[in-house]
Amino acid sequence: MKRLIAGPHAIASAIDAHPGQITLLLLAEGLHPKTRKSLVQSANRHNIPVQIAAREVLDDMGETLNHQGALAIAGEFPFVDINAILSRAARQTAPVLVLLDQVQDPGNLGAIVRSAHALGAAGLLITRDHSATMTPAAVRASAGASERIPIARITNLSQAIATLKKAGYHVYGACGEATTALHQIDWRGPVALVLGNEQNGLRRLTRENSDILFSIPMQHHFDSLNVSVAAAICLYEIQRTRTALG
Repeated sequence: MKRLIAGPHAIASAIDAHPGQITLLLLAEGLHPKTRKSLVQSANRHNIPVQIAAREVLDDMGETLNHQGALAIAGEFPFVDINAILSRAARQTAPVLVLLDQVQDPGNLGAIVRSAHALGAAGLLITRDHSATMTPAAVRASAGASERIPIARITNLSQAIATLKKAGYHVYGACGEATTALHQIDWRGPVALVLGNEQNGLRRLTRENSDILFSIPMQHHFDSLNVSVAAAICLYEIQRTRTALG
């Protein structure tokens, strides 16, 4: 199934990472000359056809997408399997993986992918059922990061957690009711950070299969954060702690 990649930044990342996936680059008339030149040059290097069209054409194709004058038609999203993620992660001394337990909003998914890539995660695992997938909106929200970090779709999160444990990962689940605080976790070594659904958090089996559940301390009697915000806070704390420890 074909997919749309919207926005110059996301398209540039896709061309750089997976040029063979893109079959057509569509640019709107009136696109900023510098942006158009950069995209056309990238497309030409990989023999990707380029068409210039009225902005209305892109509006119709992209529907509600904020395409910013650029759309790319590509193949199916290049998901990988868990073994490919583990293989890539093994190149790092203490890899961090992000596991999402039925996160349903594409915007949240894309924002988490963006934070994961920016803050050094080696890959993401997302659940297949009752979850957002890498739709054009999610790819757009990732600001190009979705093309640069491996993402796997898994059918059974509990089995995936068991696989990660066998590979030497500590599995830590974010849970608002947990009494252990984020800053009390030992983030050294291979780590899997698990984040839950926007409404219900982590499912029961996910909580039971996690090594430790932790919460993000909050003030003013507020008990929850947007999951993408929580992801960014946790990933930053992992990076900060490891930097402090040297």
